[in-house]
Parts: sequence; structure tokens; C-alpha cells
Amino acid sequence: MMRKLRDNLPLDQLAADLAADAGEAWTKMAEFPGYSRRVWRDEARVQLRQSDPDARIECLPPTWDGREGMCFVRRPAKD
Repeated sequence: MMRKLRDNLPLDQLAADLAADAGEAWTKMAEFPGYSRRVWRDEARVQLRQSDPDARIECLPPTWDGREGMCFVRRPAKD
């Protein structure tokens, strides 16, 4: 299932939806180091590139403890 993308959609939301479609619970996955979550984030990136090549992913810097910063899906403005 590919949801309709909107500006400022957190990449984690897209990844959580993909995991749920596969029968996995995002909330049960370890947040840190988060290997399982990283796999679903990568899958979300792949599907995003296939479904909306104009969209881009922007991430905040990592936190002081090495955790990934929050990432968001951005779409170009329509003229």
C-alpha cells in the first residue's frame, strides 16, 4: 500500500505503514539501535523514489547520542 504523500510527512510514518502492511508492529521494534526500523525506513525510501521521483527526503542532524534525526518527505511546490 502506498499512501498519498503530502508535504512534511515523517518518513517514519511511511515506514510504519509499510511494516504494518507486512504484519509487523512498528511500536514493538527497538528504537535504538533500531535495525528493524532502519530496514523499513530504507524500504520507504525505495518506494518513495519509485512512486514520486520528484519528492525528496530531508533529515534533521543526528542527536548527541548518535540516534538518527527525524526525516520528512518534501515535495516540490507546484506552480
